Amino acid sequence: EKFDVIVLDALDPEDDAEIADKLYTDDAFLTALYRSMSDDGVLIIQVGTAPSIHDPRADLGVYARREKMFKLLEDHSETAAMFVYEESHSRFYEPQSFLVVCKSNDCRKRWYAQPDEIDFAIYERIRDTESSEPALALFDGSTQRSYQIPPRAWETVYCRREPEPFECAYRGLDLTKEIHEFDWGDEEENSFEVKVTKGPDGKNEPRVYAATDDIKKGDYIMASDLAASFTVSDESLDNLKKNAEIVGTGRLTVIEDLLEYIDRHGHRSVASGSSTNYVEVGGSFMIRRSDNEAEVNIGKWIPTHPSGKIPVYSPVYERRMRSFDVFLVATRDIEEGEEIVKPVNLWA
Repeated sequence: EKFDVIVLDALDPEDDAEIADKLYTDDAFLTALYRSMSDDGVLIIQVGTAPSIHDPRADLGVYARREKMFKLLEDHSETAAMFVYEESHSRFYEPQSFLVVCKSNDCRKRWYAQPDEIDFAIYERIRDTESSEPALALFDGSTQRSYQIPPRAWETVYCRREPEPFECAYRGLDLTKEIHEFDWGDEEENSFEVKVTKGPDGKNEPRVYAATDDIKKGDYIMASDLAASFTVSDESLDNLKKNAEIVGTGRLTVIEDLLEYIDRHGHRSVASGSSTNYVEVGGSFMIRRSDNEAEVNIGKWIPTHPSGKIPVYSPVYERRMRSFDVFLVATRDIEEGEEIVKPVNLWA
C-alpha cells in the first residue's frame, strides 16, 4: 500500500545524533520514502531552526546536513517541487522550518490555492469535535497563504550557494535601467506612440512605436501596465466556458468576447503545474507579435533558466514568480520611432 503523505519529524537536521545522518543524508533512505509514496504523494520534513539573513553559506555552517539533504532531494528524479515554510507556533524559542516535497507538479496548484479554496476544503473534509470547538487551532486558508512566499532569509542563504544560482541575479528590478511607460494622458511621461495600420487580413490593428526616446537593452517596457495584469485560474476559465454554452440566456456575447480576449492576451504562469493565467489589460496588449527573430526586440525580464525549466527548489522563483510572469525588457537597443515587437512564443 502506498502513502499519500509521509511526515518526517524525528529530530532537527542540525542535531548531533548518529541517526541524523541516516534520516537526512542517506540517499537510499530518502529513495525508500519515495517508493512508499503514491504518484502524487507528499513528503513533509521538519528541517530545524529557521535561517537568518546573516547565516553563512548553508553547506559551511551548522545547517550543512540540512543543505546536503536539500540537494539530494533537488537532484532526485522523482522530485517535482519543493516548498519551504516557517511556523512560529511550535513551542520553541525560534521559528521552526518545514519542507514540503512533492512527487507531482499538481502539488503546486494545491500549495498556491487561494484562502477561500482552502477554507472550503477544510469545511468539506474536517470532522466535527465532541466539544464543538474548531479542530484546527492554528491553520486556515489565510495561514496557508502566509506559507506560500518563503521568508527572505531562505532566498538570501540559497543565493550564497556556489556557483550562485542563475535566478539570483533577478532579485529585484535593476535600478540602473530605465522604465518606459505607456501613458495616454501625459506626453512627457509617455514613451510610446500607437499607430493604426492595416493588418494582413485587411482589418485595422494597432502598432506600438518607441516615440520619444531611444530604449536601451535591458530597459523595462510598460512595467506599470504589466503589473496591472489580472489573474484568472483554470477553474474560473472552465466555469466561463461552461456558462458560454448555456443556451437561451441571450447574454453570452460578453462572456465569449472575454474568453476570446483572454485567449489572445493571456498566458499561463511559467511555473509548471500552476493553474494561474495572467491577462494583459494595459497598453502592452497592443504590441505586435512576430515569429521573425530579426524584428523582435523585447522579451521576458528573466530569460528561460539554462536548464530549460524552473528548478524544483528555488526560494527566488517562489518569492518573485509574479514579477517573472509579467515583466518585459528590451532585448536590444531600440531606436526612437522603431516599432516594438514581441515574439509569438514569448511565454512558451
